Amino acid sequence: MQGLDYALMTGGDVAPLGSQAVTKIHQLFDWAKKSKRGLLLFIDEADAFLCERNKTYMSEAQRSALNALLFR
Repeated sequence: MQGLDYALMTGGDVAPLGSQAVTKIHQLFDWAKKSKRGLLLFIDEADAFLCERNKTYMSEAQRSALNALLFR
């Protein structure tokens, strides 16, 4: 895996973005797709926003961010 581009993301980066989280997730994956060398994405503390979608305390912004990540 030598020579790959890489990105670091934490679950704590997503929550404060609110409704902008979906846009930022799509931008990250669009950037990854353009990498000529390939990209390795590290997601630390993903459990901060990767919880069950049917939880009643999950905000709409969190649910949308989770769906965007799962889609990509």
